[in-house]
Amino acid sequence: MIYSCHIPNMCGGFYPAIINIISTTLSFFMSWFFFKGGMMHKDIPTLELCKKSFKRLLLPFFVFILIGLLLDAIIKFTKEPGLLFLTFAKGEMVTILTTSIIWPTAASWFLLSLFVARISFNVLHQKVHALLLVVFFACAAYAIHLFNCRAWGIDIHISSLNTHILFPTFYVGNMCHGISLYSLGNYLKVKQFNNKIFIIAAFFFILKYFIYAGIDFRANTPSGTNFMLAVVYGMSGCIVVNNIFYKIANIEIPFVSYIGRNSMVYYLVHFPVMFTTTSLFWTPFENKELWVRFVVLSLVVTLFLFLADYIFRVKKIRFLIGG
Repeated sequence: MIYSCHIPNMCGGFYPAIINIISTTLSFFMSWFFFKGGMMHKDIPTLELCKKSFKRLLLPFFVFILIGLLLDAIIKFTKEPGLLFLTFAKGEMVTILTTSIIWPTAASWFLLSLFVARISFNVLHQKVHALLLVVFFACAAYAIHLFNCRAWGIDIHISSLNTHILFPTFYVGNMCHGISLYSLGNYLKVKQFNNKIFIIAAFFFILKYFIYAGIDFRANTPSGTNFMLAVVYGMSGCIVVNNIFYKIANIEIPFVSYIGRNSMVYYLVHFPVMFTTTSLFWTPFENKELWVRFVVLSLVVTLFLFLADYIFRVKKIRFLIGG
């Protein structure tokens, strides 16, 4: 998905037919993170789960927020030598408040949302049926989307900081969506391999090629398509792919397993590599054809992902990515 979604967008919008087909096929990938989290959920005391999840999710989240701030400072002060620190700090604050991320490490938003989904489910499902959680939080995510569409929010005035914050923010929406999928993954842990459920999921998985609906999970927006249909498509994709690997391709595929073992490294590292490359070293490629930019950025990202894999094998720093 890095090569069919993030890199094409970062290099100027390279979307040939094959990239669009791959992106449509894999449009469930963010839903899958939450769904699989629910499948692997184990009931333990909430305090113990918080401690484990802090190490696995929150620590790398805060680390990459700091890395994002550092990279953004390097990029902006390099491009604008006269930039005042106060102006920079104000801009970073506005970015966090209005987009819930620091752009050089934008992908790290997911870690906080998964943390909330994991803890929330652990507390709630002991008192509320998982299917009720699925429906309630999917509807809550949709309601939050509607609020944001109407630009309901609050105005913040702190010193020279003046901005309008949508209410609720992106995080609240994607967290609700995440809890819904996490709950579904737990409920369907075994049931998803029932042939009837697989056929229903396969119907919706195929339908998206004819009636498309997609969602920007972080921003909790369907980008002009149908919100709830996009949610259903995401759920169906999780079930279909899990069935494929369970029933058909249940074999050891070394390349796929290698990526799976290093997915946290790849997920966290690829965005700062892309952002820094296109912000500081992109001048020779700005006027090149889109496919050339795509190839160049893909090669750069691939190189750094392999390097990052070896770097984060060092025990003393592996904790930075939740290891």
